[in-house]
Amino acid sequence: MTKWPFPAMRFLAALLLLAVMPLAGRAQPAGTSAGAPMPGFGVMVHYLPDKQSINEIKRFDVEAFASTLADMRASHLILTLGQNNGQYIAPNAALEVLCPGSAANRSPRDLPMEIGQALRKRGISLILYLPFRAPQADPALMDCLGDVSEQEPPPARFIAAWSSVIRDWSERYGSLVSGWWFDGTYNTKGITPAGWEMLCSAARTGATNRWLAFNAGEGAERFSVKSAPCQNLMAGEYMQPPAHLTAPPSELALHVLTPLSASWGREAPARFTAAQLRSWISEAAAVRGLFTLDMPIDAAGRFLPAHVALMKSVTARKP
Repeated sequence: MTKWPFPAMRFLAALLLLAVMPLAGRAQPAGTSAGAPMPGFGVMVHYLPDKQSINEIKRFDVEAFASTLADMRASHLILTLGQNNGQYIAPNAALEVLCPGSAANRSPRDLPMEIGQALRKRGISLILYLPFRAPQADPALMDCLGDVSEQEPPPARFIAAWSSVIRDWSERYGSLVSGWWFDGTYNTKGITPAGWEMLCSAARTGATNRWLAFNAGEGAERFSVKSAPCQNLMAGEYMQPPAHLTAPPSELALHVLTPLSASWGREAPARFTAAQLRSWISEAAAVRGLFTLDMPIDAAGRFLPAHVALMKSVTARKP
């Protein structure tokens, strides 16, 4: 891949943003700590996975979405801020400074803020999803942020820029956000202790006790890997979870994340029985862990009725 030079003005802007950021370990204002998600069942949604009109966000019915999660008795939600197409579902002041040309791919509607507020009223925790690297399908934004292929080590200039982006969202949402789930942590070679401190501090801005998960990949050998010094939660990606969940095989809190249907965000029948799901949720809760199902939604935030009915039956309280 051709590595274009990082524009000097953008790099200076990143450094200026970093210069005014609070140092890691500095005390946060009172009342800004987010409560960690309760153990048990949660939902992940891959919202706007393909590049389309960002105006679709106007259709999202936050109250109906949050109410459905409450009806399913979800303890937490993992929400995609953006994936690899270069679009994000919320504004970001640092990104506007660093890459002003990309602003058209962000809606002025702050959907995570609205969702976070609606979930808080219902006692549901919010975890934000973000790729660990710049959007791999947007060459212009990758160049602007100074990144390269996610299979290669991340450049130091990218770590500085991306930390400022993460910090902006972390600070914006504060105690509304209980964690971050970073995807695509495939190559961390060359990240210095200072670089990790920058990233970890950014992820904890506004709430110091967040869950932090860094996903190194799917399967038995990777779902429990600790990929970052500040990671405290398994990424958990597991297409076919084991029959029984036990105490975590690492120092991280147990987390298993799997799609309810055939694949991530796929509108298809559920592939697990109510008995399987009930057992996994119970076993995760027994070790203070999380069991998260990826469930498809449409642009308005509506789940498949059959999926909702299944999960309501799975989580129904016994008489």
